[in-house]
Amino acid sequence: MRNTSLDALLEGCTKCGLCREVCIVERMGAHSITSFLCGDEDFSSWLCSSCWRCQEVCPQGIDIHSIMMAKRRQEGPPVGHKANFRSVLQSGYALPMGQETNELRKIHGLDEVKFIPVRWLEILLHRQEDCE
Repeated sequence: MRNTSLDALLEGCTKCGLCREVCIVERMGAHSITSFLCGDEDFSSWLCSSCWRCQEVCPQGIDIHSIMMAKRRQEGPPVGHKANFRSVLQSGYALPMGQETNELRKIHGLDEVKFIPVRWLEILLHRQEDCE
């Protein structure tokens, strides 16, 4: 069985910083898991564009995705994550959308946003909470 503890996943990381250099999130001024890999305490494992450039350039072949997921389990989701998740499930957008959104879209000649039935949303959210 593969050892996937955080210490085992970090073993071999030389903190060379190549991952940080190619990270889109870092280039935008935020601090992602690559900041953690470089030894910084100011980072969020939830800030990731999923481009996996960090993984591709790592000369040690470190499993950065697994490290990120382990840190997410330790940190828990950021404030607003559930609200954003609910919005994504309901409308496909992280920003809150409701019938007033469709009224504005209609004024501007845009198609309505199709919302999933509330019952489905509650089932999906309940299952997501069961996984936490």
